[in-house]
Amino acid sequence: MIGGMIRLQAGQTGPSGLLKDWWTHETRLYCHCPWSDSLCQLPASAQADDLDWISGCWRNEDRSYKEVWTKPEHGYLFGYALNLNGETATFFEQTRIELGTPATFNAYPGGFGPSEFTETSRARNTVTFANPEHDFPQVITYTRDGRRMTATISRMNGDQAQVFSFRRC
Repeated sequence: MIGGMIRLQAGQTGPSGLLKDWWTHETRLYCHCPWSDSLCQLPASAQADDLDWISGCWRNEDRSYKEVWTKPEHGYLFGYALNLNGETATFFEQTRIELGTPATFNAYPGGFGPSEFTETSRARNTVTFANPEHDFPQVITYTRDGRRMTATISRMNGDQAQVFSFRRC
């Protein structure tokens, strides 16, 4: 397993769902990655409400950026982000996470879009979405640690990584 991806034999593809590992006899939850002949393995504990930890109001240290997420409801989390100059918004982005296996992150920077990113991995208090066809970013990772959260964006290979650190508003 490399980067959460499992390479299948040539010509093998499969839908999202539960698959049985013939060697270990374990049942695992997988999602089909649309950009490759691979499956992404998601933990069996990946439930719709696992992303509840993103919910709330988040700001960076100098208060020039704010990101707000609703609680999961009816299969969605809705969010928005603002770049701020004092109390004046200089840029906005609307966001939506469609919960599921895999979850889908949709970004509407400046109201345009969507730019769609598919969940590639999830663990307790961290989730990663990717879209290798997008110009930048291609990978978005959210990680929560207590009252702090980080959002990291990068290219698929990790180049041009930018980390945004937040605290609760």
